[in-house]
Amino acid sequence: MIDRIELQRAPGIRRLHVWLGDRTPRQKGLFAAVLALLFAVAAGAYFLLGDDAPAVDGPCPTSELLYWHDPMVPMERYPGPGKSSMNMDLIPKCADESAAGVRVSPTMVQNLGIRTTPARMMDIAPIVAAVGRVEVDERLIAEVQTLTPGFVETLAVRAEGEPVSRGSRIATVYSPELLGAQQEYAALLRIRGSAVTPGLRDAARSRLRLLGLPAGAIQRLSSGGSPQRAYAVTAPVSGIVRNIGARPGAQVTPGQSIVTLADLSRVLVVAQIPEASLGNVGVGRLAEVTFPAYAGETFKGRVDYIFPSLDPESRTARARITLSNPGLRLKEGMFANVRILGTGGMALVVPSEAVIETGRRKVVLVRRDDAFLPVEVVTGREAGEMTEIVRGLEPGAEVVVSGQFLIDSEASLTGMMQRLNANAPQQRQSDGLAVATGVIRSMDTDAGKVTIAHGPVPMMNWPPMTMTFTVAQPAMLRGFKAGSRVEFSFRKDGEAFVISSIRMAASE
Repeated sequence: MIDRIELQRAPGIRRLHVWLGDRTPRQKGLFAAVLALLFAVAAGAYFLLGDDAPAVDGPCPTSELLYWHDPMVPMERYPGPGKSSMNMDLIPKCADESAAGVRVSPTMVQNLGIRTTPARMMDIAPIVAAVGRVEVDERLIAEVQTLTPGFVETLAVRAEGEPVSRGSRIATVYSPELLGAQQEYAALLRIRGSAVTPGLRDAARSRLRLLGLPAGAIQRLSSGGSPQRAYAVTAPVSGIVRNIGARPGAQVTPGQSIVTLADLSRVLVVAQIPEASLGNVGVGRLAEVTFPAYAGETFKGRVDYIFPSLDPESRTARARITLSNPGLRLKEGMFANVRILGTGGMALVVPSEAVIETGRRKVVLVRRDDAFLPVEVVTGREAGEMTEIVRGLEPGAEVVVSGQFLIDSEASLTGMMQRLNANAPQQRQSDGLAVATGVIRSMDTDAGKVTIAHGPVPMMNWPPMTMTFTVAQPAMLRGFKAGSRVEFSFRKDGEAFVISSIRMAASE
């Protein structure tokens, strides 16, 4: 009944051909049914056990070969190696790719234009660039005044811009009222015995002090000196003459300014901040200021005030930066270039093009040995063409930045992504990073240490507590201060707990 049986074997392929002789269709159908039943039992053991030694030299050494395909033409499937309709070499589709990732030969990596780059630490704190100008700190302006009506007899300063030292004489003022009060006090001092009402001398002395007579002149009167016709008005602070309000011979009244002094040991730089950048500028942020007059030199200060109004024409807001001014090198009106540094410092980043949006989560393809695996990540800020990875990757991981959609459109973007969804909880636990929120208590930037009072950390089974962490890079603490509420992720490294990323909490 059976004329010939032939077994065809090839790597990953086994076929059994049976030729039936000259039989009727009914007989052939009966024989086929019997042979199918027998072959199902025998072939099952044969395909599972194979020959005496397992075949390990095929395209799928550790699993079953499903088919051959071209990743650029995912609709086409072939039973064996060869060329696709696009004249590309076919690659095997193995059953174990779901666990080990998508394997792509080096030749195909080159042909598909697949590029990878390592995830790396980078300073991505936002930097706001602006222009500004030097202004006098109005908090350091002092007015030289007289407390009693009089006349300016002499003036020690003649022009605006002259330097004045604290305690130096600014003007000499003649005041008839003050002269009369001195004479009255001197007369009381000359009266002896009980003829003077107790406390009258003290009242006369206090009046002289309230009228502005210097303490030295009062002491000379008490020691028997003569009343002075004019008295000296001195500078309360060191500074530059900003305005002269009275010239020699002019009459002055209480509250009238004789000279206005500006202390320039500290100045302000008022920067014009574009409206779109206001979200990255805050009080306390570090600022670097350069001036065309001092090329190569950088002055450092902090933003201490942001004005509440916006210029309707330029759409800019004013931010005030305080700078120390030793040697009075910074002059009022000088132009400045300002860089306001954001918070966050060092962070783990990858090129933005490496992040794949699946709709429900974000994924990057990671190269491990000769396979490509999808890894779910949590992203943070964007800085130019880079994206922060808050959780999911470690520094040095090779991520695919070009050709990821051509690696295997069916396996990597459908089947493997679906399997990733099922394994997502395990992957999130495997990255070894814990996330917490807390308030900074203290910092040691030089040592790269920060003490945080944080809430519970479920991944570590920690209750709320205060502890000291080490940061991966000291620059990560830039812009933070005691009292800042932060979100951070960390891992255990030996006996230390190292912060991988830190940022202002949403409520800040």
